Amino acid sequence: MPFRSERTLAVGGVALAVVLIGAAVWWRASRMPADALSVAASDADSRDVRNDGAFVLRMRLLPDAGVSASSTSVRVGAAAVSPDDEAAYRAWQRGGREGAGPAEYGDLATVTRWTNAPARALADGRVEVGPIALPAAPRYALQARADDGLRFYEAHFARGDAPAEVRPRVAAGLRVRAPNGADPAGIAFGVLFRRVAGSEDAAWQSLLRRETPALLDAFDERAWPVSGETRIAPLPPGPIDVVAVANGVETERRRVVLIAGRYVAFDLDPAAAELGAALSSTVALRLVEAGSGAPVREALAVWLSPRGEVRVRADAKGVVRLPGVDLSGPLRLELRFESKESSSLVVDALPRWPERIALALDLDDARAVGDTLEKTVALQPLRWLIVETPGIDVPRRPRVDDPFPVFVLQRAEGATWRDASAEAFRPVDEGIAVSLDAPGRVRVAAAIAPWRIAYSDAVESRTGDARRRTRLRATGGRDLSLRFVADARPLAFAPVRLVSPLRGVPPKTMTTDAAGRVVLPGANAPALRAEAPGFEQVEVRLDRVESNRAESGRNETDRNETDRSETVVSLRRGG
Repeated sequence: MPFRSERTLAVGGVALAVVLIGAAVWWRASRMPADALSVAASDADSRDVRNDGAFVLRMRLLPDAGVSASSTSVRVGAAAVSPDDEAAYRAWQRGGREGAGPAEYGDLATVTRWTNAPARALADGRVEVGPIALPAAPRYALQARADDGLRFYEAHFARGDAPAEVRPRVAAGLRVRAPNGADPAGIAFGVLFRRVAGSEDAAWQSLLRRETPALLDAFDERAWPVSGETRIAPLPPGPIDVVAVANGVETERRRVVLIAGRYVAFDLDPAAAELGAALSSTVALRLVEAGSGAPVREALAVWLSPRGEVRVRADAKGVVRLPGVDLSGPLRLELRFESKESSSLVVDALPRWPERIALALDLDDARAVGDTLEKTVALQPLRWLIVETPGIDVPRRPRVDDPFPVFVLQRAEGATWRDASAEAFRPVDEGIAVSLDAPGRVRVAAAIAPWRIAYSDAVESRTGDARRRTRLRATGGRDLSLRFVADARPLAFAPVRLVSPLRGVPPKTMTTDAAGRVVLPGANAPALRAEAPGFEQVEVRLDRVESNRAESGRNETDRNETDRSETVVSLRRGG
């Protein structure tokens, strides 16, 4: 029918028009510049905030001195504030914002997830980032870098204040060249860095930690290795001291001014490098037990070399090898021995070696074997003095509330006994074991209290003795009463500290009664020191109680019914 043909024709015309319009739009879009496409994509994303709450990011990274950001290095992260940081921030707010705090709440946010962001280089050197949809978050961070290793981009922002453009932070670099003709296999070159007073390198710490954390070690004691021509970056612009090392030996030190955006040349001095290499060598230490000559295999050598801390464990023959040792001075290192915990506290569980042995070795007498210097080091194992303590309870573990009894090693110097150091005191079945580090005549003093001391029999410790034994003798003594007065008045209900004459014995605090008295049961020490808050420390002679009592104007009929001697201690106010 005619009207059906006309209708079919009309529908076909409309369809043809739609196809033609679509083709025209596609052709126009294909001819549009890339910048216009990105704008259209950004506009299509609801003007930076989508209905689902996602944030659409788009920004541009600006070039510096013709150097652009690398489009493959751009990453964006969503940041959030941890519950602990939020609680601390709220508490800081409630406290009136006293003390150091963030400039704003968003500064506390840390990135929980990074995403590689799409980016492309533009003809003018700028790099366009995005558009990229980011999940809703309190804060965002963007990071990027240039391929030259000197330019870094970083931005922190919220969804409403994202910068349209970001400029790079420009670092400096150092180009270090090893001497021509140097044998890389024979000489290990490196550089260390030393900060200069007044430099602003502290502001670069976070960047160095993020980009090249190993470079921070070169500001300490681990040299950055140099082979041929080595580029080191990023470094803070400004003055810096560069220390060159060869085989671990410092060869020269020069101040260099680093320039932002440039690599400054630093050529190692060939003569200094050769001299430094000649002054270093590999040292092999053979650790043996003094007397028997048996190898010591349990040692861990810890050596602070110019390249950092070196830890080497002795091998089956007791040999420790240390490369790159400076031969111009003594070799200083520390030997460490692991403390083997044991449930048993009997004598057989006593350690054979101290936990640490500090050594300063003269290498002049070391024997050269090829390119290695060999030296034998004889180590003296621990000797133990086993002290029987009848009637004295020795706790198996330290008691914080009551540290007594406290043991002190003493050595004879002629007719005088001197307090001496000991590596360790260990409880044993018989009482206490005390380590000895040298031969000689020794005894042990046991402070049961600052005023009550028991002494062991003296013994002669010889070099070959692994263990010696002795015994504490009865303390004797008598009860003494100290009456503290100040300004001619009793120091009533006041804390007083009593300090033993023995070194290393902790003081004991007692409280006076209404008459200013404290009682010292079984006192036999010749003297002690006493002090109270607000008063000067004073020495109290306990072996002159009778004369002290006479000075105080008291006689036998004035004493209490108990058989107790008393002395008056006069205190003077301090300061």
